[in-house]
Amino acid sequence: MRSFEDIEIASKPGARYAGPTVETLQEFKADLFRTLANPTRVRIMELLRLAGSLTVSELQQRLEIESSNVSQHLAILRARGLVTTRREGTSIWYAVADPAIFDLLDAARAVFEHQLEARTRLLAE
Repeated sequence: MRSFEDIEIASKPGARYAGPTVETLQEFKADLFRTLANPTRVRIMELLRLAGSLTVSELQQRLEIESSNVSQHLAILRARGLVTTRREGTSIWYAVADPAIFDLLDAARAVFEHQLEARTRLLAE
């Protein structure tokens, strides 16, 4: 049986990893991508990026969907540790838990733009 020291991370050739198994890391990544696979949840993250923190009613107004729907999406994001909450009086404010998630969203945007450019060039030919 291999020890943690023997496990190599595919994204860093030759690097040793003393943390969870590669499968656990891959499962985390897959779960993160599944969580962000919904356009409404991505939009929530983008709105929180711009505003810093928002309440359910503020998100509902900006997304133009039912507040119960917003609450369901926020519950999923919160369960995955992507958003945090704080209570002020009767309002609950939501914010992004780790700004590093924006690097991932920015990378997705860059891939989108590259694919769009490639398709545009292909259509022009």
